[in-house]
Amino acid sequence: MNDGTVSVPDEQYERLAALAAARGVSPEMQLVRLIDDAYEGLDADAAHTESLPLGVCDADDEEALGGEE
Repeated sequence: MNDGTVSVPDEQYERLAALAAARGVSPEMQLVRLIDDAYEGLDADAAHTESLPLGVCDADDEEALGGEE
């Protein structure tokens, strides 16, 4: 990921700092984790579906849901 600057309003920074303190990390590290989690959510694909427990399917998998192939 590219290094950049992120501006956080004071009110949200206080919430970020409290969350970071509860997790034992710096506010900056907590923000990096939140951004990484957001990107991971955007990058979810079929590989994630393969890691689901047996009997659980991805809602987009029409064949598994009885739809047409």
